[in-house]
Amino acid sequence: MIRSWLAAESACDPLLRPYRVRADRIMVGMNVFLLAVCLAIAPLRNTWGAVLAVGVPTLLMSRWLLRAHAGALVTRLFMASAFMVFTGLIIHQTGGDIEAHFSAFGLIGVLLYYRDWRTIVVATLVIYLHHLVLGYAQTLGAPVYVFDTSNFWTLFGLHVAYFLPFVGMMAYLSVWLRRDGYESQHVIALAQRIVQGNLLEDDAPLDNEANMPLVRAVRMMKSRLLDLLRVMPVAAAVIRIDTESIVSVNEAWVRTIGPLDDLHTRFGQSPIWADTDTWTSLMARMREASGKLLDKVEVLLKKADGTPFLCELSLILHEDVDPVMAILTIEDISLRRKTELTMQRLAYRDMLTDLPNRVSLQADLDRALADWRERQMPFALVMMDLDGFKPVNDTHGHDAGDEVLKVVGARLQRLNRPHDLAARLGGDEFVIVLHDCLGAAVAAEVAQRFLDALSRPIHIESTGLRVVIGASAGVAHVADEPRPSSDTLLKNADSALYQAKAQGKNRVQVFAAPAISQAD
Repeated sequence: MIRSWLAAESACDPLLRPYRVRADRIMVGMNVFLLAVCLAIAPLRNTWGAVLAVGVPTLLMSRWLLRAHAGALVTRLFMASAFMVFTGLIIHQTGGDIEAHFSAFGLIGVLLYYRDWRTIVVATLVIYLHHLVLGYAQTLGAPVYVFDTSNFWTLFGLHVAYFLPFVGMMAYLSVWLRRDGYESQHVIALAQRIVQGNLLEDDAPLDNEANMPLVRAVRMMKSRLLDLLRVMPVAAAVIRIDTESIVSVNEAWVRTIGPLDDLHTRFGQSPIWADTDTWTSLMARMREASGKLLDKVEVLLKKADGTPFLCELSLILHEDVDPVMAILTIEDISLRRKTELTMQRLAYRDMLTDLPNRVSLQADLDRALADWRERQMPFALVMMDLDGFKPVNDTHGHDAGDEVLKVVGARLQRLNRPHDLAARLGGDEFVIVLHDCLGAAVAAEVAQRFLDALSRPIHIESTGLRVVIGASAGVAHVADEPRPSSDTLLKNADSALYQAKAQGKNRVQVFAAPAISQAD
């Protein structure tokens, strides 16, 4: 039975070490106080020799054990014995008048400080041996003053009988206090790991956990947090900032990026970063962010197999825990961004030719007009209509006509300058906005180059045929209109195009405002 008790106490020692280290410090302070009491009493019975021979070495030994073996069992046992040694010394100095009361006081201190029945037993043995050896020596004439009567054996027996129930109660209470302290330390350790995000570490159940409601409650909270992380749709990780290491991840992280084992120890050097400086940049932004929060930052990452993907990254820093931790969430937005780009293309691009559509044309015209009004930046419009396109549709079908329009769009894109805009209005009608165009004559030369390019034969892959089409163009320049607007310029270009068609097609016509007649 004694062996099992000792084993149970030894199992508790590592977790209760913080309690016992603090208790060691308190006991050394108590030894200093007791030595001061002994020094104060010494002049009453001239016990200087006993104080120097017993009290001073005991204090020095306790201080050395505190520095070298704080929290160790040998230190606790010595501190408990030292308390009793000082108790015996004070009993000796006072002539044996307060032995029982002062011994009880010492045991209560040992109980409260250490919560260890082994220290109670050792302290009791020390005080009993003190009374037995020195008390018997007193009956032989030694001036040690343990008992204030010469009837030694009777008084010693009464002292043991009186004190044993008290000692038993102290030992029993120390066991219960140790259990409370043990549970409290387990709760603190579990809570700290949870606060630091360490949810992956699986703690083995305690032998007596059924009687530890707080530990069970914390474990249940940890289980609920794991369930919450498990059902989170976005990848989440807890990062320890000082070591840049991942503490834990959820299942969405494993599905999105890969297993935790594939990640490097230092998170900033992990292969998930497409740019190796990304983590450093994020931490620099975090230091300047209000609330220590970065929300929905677009970052390019790589999966465990090296596949790049675009994500929205959110990062929140927790500086109120030691060590500082960060919670990182990653949402793969590759599909969403692809959908957005597709929707944007549908809104601003022609589906057949991939040229800008009417919406893009109107926005570009608005910008060009603003540059004209604010900075006198000239521009021109070239409106084009294909010649001979209808027979292609009628003879070879609409699929062949669509192929012709795609080739026309591609040729316009190749000839167009990067800062100009070639758009499809619809059918076989196209408009080119020529930015920074000094005059209508320059625009007409550019338009002629477009017509020359479109006059080359077009190979229709679906039928294997080659067709030749042409085009006519009308040009309108912003400087030729006193009050230019996008509608007016489009009408002017369309009017010039109509004239080109009327004059035999496959030509360029510059818009000229009709002359204004004046009355005589």
